[in-house]
Amino acid sequence: MDINKLINSLADMASFVTVVEEGDFSAASRKLGVTPSAVSRQVTRLEQTLGVKLLERTTRKMDLSSSGRPVFELCRAMLDSAQEVVNVVATVAEPEGLLRIAAPKALAKQILEPLLLAFALRYPKIKLQIKVTDHIVDPIHNEVDIVVTLEREPILGLIAKELGEVKIILCACPDYLRQLAPVMDPKDLQRHSCITLGESANNGVLELQKEGIIRKIQVSGRISVNHSEIRLQAVLKGLGIGLLPDFVAAEQLQKGNLIKVLADWEIKHNYQGKVRLQYAQSKFMPERVKLLVAYLVDNYPGEALHSSTI
Repeated sequence: MDINKLINSLADMASFVTVVEEGDFSAASRKLGVTPSAVSRQVTRLEQTLGVKLLERTTRKMDLSSSGRPVFELCRAMLDSAQEVVNVVATVAEPEGLLRIAAPKALAKQILEPLLLAFALRYPKIKLQIKVTDHIVDPIHNEVDIVVTLEREPILGLIAKELGEVKIILCACPDYLRQLAPVMDPKDLQRHSCITLGESANNGVLELQKEGIIRKIQVSGRISVNHSEIRLQAVLKGLGIGLLPDFVAAEQLQKGNLIKVLADWEIKHNYQGKVRLQYAQSKFMPERVKLLVAYLVDNYPGEALHSSTI
């Protein structure tokens, strides 16, 4: 392809990227400030220029074709490079621009909130757009620069920086444990009121493991709630033994207001795993993204659960 034809295709490539990221031609046209038919013509023209079909279109949805995905990734990198040209002085001037991050709810509130707000104070010209959601977010298709994930395995195709690990633990307040039978073995949980997530019929079955021994225990209780802060308050009020992410319980454990139950047993649970920063690979990563990645890696709190256990 000669240089003139390539230059003429740059706008079509940008429109193609916008269509993929926005999800359809109408949304892309609103963002670009043109008509949907104009955007459609640009994408069609790009397909004709490249000689490949980029999008699989049906009446219900639109997806990238097998040829379209690598083209999209390269076009996305091209736009990132163009943005770097605009922000070329960022290395000598104060960093600026929009930085979009998505994170799970409890982790965002308990751990990331102070870090992100401190980052915002340090870099006043960087705008933060924080999306708090427990759904998995794809940075490529959801206009997000960085996602924080809590999974056993990283999302394939993205760069991953490990921050730490979250474990689900069992906790109770000292008053509750003093009044009732001690918990020495997983089966003892059946004599107690357990505060669970209640998201499915199987949430009442706890699977615990220690030294190759696996126990599945059916538990019950007066309260089930899929919000970790509410479970924490229920446990603090003596309403039972609760399942909590370790970072949610950490402060109250340190103060002695909570005690870990069956601390030598590992609980098998979906909402635990490695905490990772993940983002799309790009040869020209914006300076603001590099800064936030480095800041979170350097300042993410380490293990702080050093309280009494039972």
